[in-house]
Amino acid sequence: MEKIIISVPAMYADHHVLVVRDMLTKMEGVSEVYASSAFQQVLVHYDPAKVTPDAIREPLAAAGYTHEMQVPVQEKLPEEAWRHGTFRMTRTYLADLAMSGEFRKY
Repeated sequence: MEKIIISVPAMYADHHVLVVRDMLTKMEGVSEVYASSAFQQVLVHYDPAKVTPDAIREPLAAAGYTHEMQVPVQEKLPEEAWRHGTFRMTRTYLADLAMSGEFRKY
């Protein structure tokens, strides 16, 4: 058995861990899968006679987990806006909304 560590920057939540583990454990030649959304990495133990590292990476890439997340930087309001305004309105940070999933959009 050999092992490989794969970076998965788009695996940022526990439900992603479940999907990634399910996807990889179904592959012939894969014996163990350890996935961490905190470290955004997957450790895979595999039999090199049955599966290659590229074959393990392929479904992760196809599902979008190996791509860097494109999170725009939120622009900062000028200080004067906070000092002189009498009405304060907040905005939802679009990256938070995009990452929250369909079930959290009210």
